[in-house]
Amino acid sequence: EEDSSNYNKWKPEIAWLGRALEPALQLYKWALPSANKLPPTDRSISEIFSSIQRSKLGFQDWTLSDLTIGLYLLYLRQASSSAVDHVNGEIITSESIVHDLIYHLELAKGSYRDNAGGLARNSMLREKDVIKFTRNSSLLRPGYYIGIDRRKKLVILCIRGTQNVYDLITDVISSGHEGINFETSYSTHYGTAEAARWFLTHEMGTIRRILARHEGFRLRLVGHSLGGAIASLLAVMLRKKSPEELGFSPDIVSAIGFATPPCVSKELAENCADSVSTVVMQDDVIPRLSPASITRLRNEIVETDWISVFTKEDWRGVIDVVANARQAVASLQDVARKLADYAKFRGQTEERAVPSSAESEEGSGGSRRKVPEDLYVPGSVYYLKRNAEYVEGQQGKCVEYFTLLKRRPGEHFRRIILSSNLISDHKCDAHYYALRDVIKGL
Repeated sequence: EEDSSNYNKWKPEIAWLGRALEPALQLYKWALPSANKLPPTDRSISEIFSSIQRSKLGFQDWTLSDLTIGLYLLYLRQASSSAVDHVNGEIITSESIVHDLIYHLELAKGSYRDNAGGLARNSMLREKDVIKFTRNSSLLRPGYYIGIDRRKKLVILCIRGTQNVYDLITDVISSGHEGINFETSYSTHYGTAEAARWFLTHEMGTIRRILARHEGFRLRLVGHSLGGAIASLLAVMLRKKSPEELGFSPDIVSAIGFATPPCVSKELAENCADSVSTVVMQDDVIPRLSPASITRLRNEIVETDWISVFTKEDWRGVIDVVANARQAVASLQDVARKLADYAKFRGQTEERAVPSSAESEEGSGGSRRKVPEDLYVPGSVYYLKRNAEYVEGQQGKCVEYFTLLKRRPGEHFRRIILSSNLISDHKCDAHYYALRDVIKGL
């Protein structure tokens, strides 16, 4: 503020940012118990900066506006450096693999339709081969359908992603007093595991009868987002059972998930690679949204010396550089709500130390917080990478295209990258158009 010219440049954006945060503040007030004192609403941006800088204890000391501002600042910082999550892997050059992923993505998209007719119009399934279509969700059980693809000899159970309040409850329950151990040896996302157990209990009889009538068919579990996590865990559960228990061979079971959130331990994520596949788009925040990655993100906000950041010459015009910053704030508010939900559950399970973003796995320095055990994206991971290419002879024109990689075994997402695509990259349609673009490139 001592530099009047610089302040005047920022002033309109600061005023807009205050207005943009108002819905988040109202939501926070509404969610607070009436007995609690409401947070002040007349604080200046500099006071919120100071609050973020001072906060060393955890989410309980942050208002939702603090968290949103912190995420927004970090977004600007990462955007100015074009931060990406570098994934090492083998570039996929097989058209058949990409076409197969598109086929399964159409099945996943079909679960969001209103009925079997809508599903049939947007996938390779015939309406008469849709055995069951359940549009409405209930607690710990999202919408789903069961169908048959006679051409590919598949029985398909497709589970929908988050669409209403029931799905949201399932999505945010990351732990419970009952614990999050799966089969006593692996940790899993509590709500997702309970949803998978519902399908195991209530729909395996139907699937068993269908498989008995269609000799040589295989069982394929498909889902997007929350549905991908449930499908993956259900596949793991089924493959652990004997043929006598199931009434069919567990070897015929496999799962494909799109934009699947972290839902299993590291060991289970790697051990199910032969039967579970996951497709992740570059900037999608959901596959990276685990308790440990949230802690690292929070530490990155807290540990940054924002005073020194804003005195750098290349930051004085950063708002002009980031043309889509306003859209980013709306997306980051959604992320802030999700982080706040996770924070509510962070103390309910056994905790361990997780290094901050500034320290290595082996490092002893830096701050550490206790968080629930980290969770990971399951199985073999296909990664949709966004590339930019400048057109020769056309100054400044940039063409965006996608490539598909298969991530190397043993590598996992550890860092949340904040970009204007962190929500849009989660959508089914974004995956669909990106996979089609991969086909064009091949």
